[in-house]
Order: sequence, then structure tokens, then C-alpha cells
Amino acid sequence: MSWVARDIALIAAAFAASVVLGISTNVLRRVPLPMLYKNPEARVLSAVSPAAAITSGEPEVLEYKVAVQTWKASAALFVDARNPPFFEEGHIPRSINLPRDSIVQAGSIAALADKARPLVVYCSGEDCDDSRIVAKGLLAMGYSKVSVYSGGWEEWSASGSPVEK
Repeated sequence: MSWVARDIALIAAAFAASVVLGISTNVLRRVPLPMLYKNPEARVLSAVSPAAAITSGEPEVLEYKVAVQTWKASAALFVDARNPPFFEEGHIPRSINLPRDSIVQAGSIAALADKARPLVVYCSGEDCDDSRIVAKGLLAMGYSKVSVYSGGWEEWSASGSPVEK
């Protein structure tokens, strides 16, 4: 056997051992990691409803003026989809915090008990997808009036609108 063939065989054996060791370790974990990657939206939708990826609609998108009018009229519950440390630094007054990764726990939040109540979901700003993902998850869970405030926290706080800490 030539040295090239021997090196290739050693590399192949090391690779096979690594794969077996990695899979074995994952199987023994209390909460195994998924074998195939799912993007955050697919993870949330599959967690809230198996058929959500097919049946979930797109939420209505609100611009700043409509969001402010809705907030002033207390016509909807505002839902902040950012992680708790960002929510604690500042948020739209009277909003609740429901980060993307905790959407499956939405049933435990008393403020979300009424599935017919209008909800406006926001996150950091236009570059943040968390508000859309949370909104789609809520729609898949049976909430009927879910909108996304596209400007999010960045636009709200920069405009001089009321904030709460």
C-alpha cells in the first residue's frame, strides 16, 4: 500500500470515528440537537403547529402613523419580540415581552388569553425578522388579528414617542 492510500485510509477512519462519536454524544444528550438545520421561522412554526408552515398566513404590516394611532387608542396589545435584556432597556408602554424562542409558551401568558384580541408585534426595526416570525407563530396558534409594526423599537424611540423602562 502506498503512503497516499494509507493516509487517505487514516483520514477516512478518523472521519468515520468522529461522525460516530458526534452522533453518539448527541443521542445521549438530555435534549438532542437536531440533525438537520431548521431556520428560526420553521422551528417556531413547527413547534406551535405541525401544519403551520402550510396554513400560516402573512400578518398585516403597520406603518408608524397607524401603529401610534392604534397604541393611543389602546386598540391592540403590543407584543415586543426582542430578547428580555433589550425589552428591559426600553419598550413601547403597555407592551408585553414575547421573544421568538418563547413563542411556544404564549399560552401561559394571561394577556394573550383572548385569541380575538388585536395584537401588534414589533422588534428592533425593519432589519429584524423576529416580529414577523412571532406574528406568524401567533397566527398559526389561532390568534386572528395579528399585525407587525415594521419600524419597531428603533423608529418608535427615535420619533420621540412614549417609552417605558
